[in-house]
Amino acid sequence: MKRSLILGSLLIAANANADFLGLTAEVGSYSPDADLWAADTNTTGTSDMDADSGTYYGIAIEHPIPIIPNLRLQGTELTADGSATATYNGVSYTDANASIDLSHTDFTLYYEVLDGLAWMHLDLGLTARKYDGHVEISNDRTELSETIPMLYLAPYINIPGTGLSIGGELKYLSYDDSSITDTTIKLKWESPFLVGIEAGYRQHEIDLVDISDLDVYSDNSGVFFGINIDI
Repeated sequence: MKRSLILGSLLIAANANADFLGLTAEVGSYSPDADLWAADTNTTGTSDMDADSGTYYGIAIEHPIPIIPNLRLQGTELTADGSATATYNGVSYTDANASIDLSHTDFTLYYEVLDGLAWMHLDLGLTARKYDGHVEISNDRTELSETIPMLYLAPYINIPGTGLSIGGELKYLSYDDSSITDTTIKLKWESPFLVGIEAGYRQHEIDLVDISDLDVYSDNSGVFFGINIDI
């Protein structure tokens, strides 16, 4: 009898936690074309680089407490290799071997402004983007480590009876001469068997002045494919 009571209590607690907390996650591959360069601050450069396909991931935890924001963690690998012509660390290079790593992790706090009203969802919040990469020209390497605040907007519309939703994300920052615009359009299918699929298009433009004593520019865009879960 005691065991039955304990088991019943555990099941009730598990169901209560399932209703209290929501978890979504995704992982996939992003295949961009990229135009990017880096050079000493207040100089310009050119490059001929090919972007590598990279992994992206995301995890979000949502709850029903109105005053406490929800949490989303996302990351993207973004690297490119090729040649560059630039003034870099005080040295002028022409068609030198180069690589740039603009991989980043996003920490987002957001509120669900709309949650299922007429099948519409809208999240608003703030993102702290942590760049953790490097610039390397002719074996001279500079580490890039910078955290940048951004506005976050994510609208979605569910298509009733299909498990499909379409929407996207916008992360944006503009200050002084620097700007970041990161736009994602996504079609997502939530499966009754837990694991669903998603695909879409992402355009990510970076124009940063004086990050680790460098000016960094990147305009990369491409398709992505992945899987998702919604618990």
